[in-house]
Amino acid sequence: MLDIGWTEILIVMGIAIVVVGPKELPKVLRTVGKWRGKASAYARDFQRSIEDAADYSEMDAVKKEIEEANRELNDAKRDLGDQAAAVKSDMDAATKDTTVLKVDSDGSVNEPAGETSDGGTPKPSDGQENSANA
Repeated sequence: MLDIGWTEILIVMGIAIVVVGPKELPKVLRTVGKWRGKASAYARDFQRSIEDAADYSEMDAVKKEIEEANRELNDAKRDLGDQAAAVKSDMDAATKDTTVLKVDSDGSVNEPAGETSDGGTPKPSDGQENSANA
């Protein structure tokens, strides 16, 4: 970490004993230990806050990607709904346009009794009037 060997540590301890004195050395070492603990706690908090900020920015990017995908899905859903409505209206129009034709036994084709090609009700023919009156 700091590349301090045993000889350097012994030299520093010797100088500390001479400068501080043997009586005060335990108090000084305790104080230095507290400072070191506080410094490492500050460093840990700083590192954690940097990591939290990085995580927040990553989450923000993921959130934006999810919102974009959601928008695209909603657009596709709307397009599919429009296409389904168009197909349904085409099918309804095709169903209205079709009429069922009756084929008589002699091979002639008659329109159904319910409607005529002009949209009105059919007029009874002479044969149908007679059968209705009889």
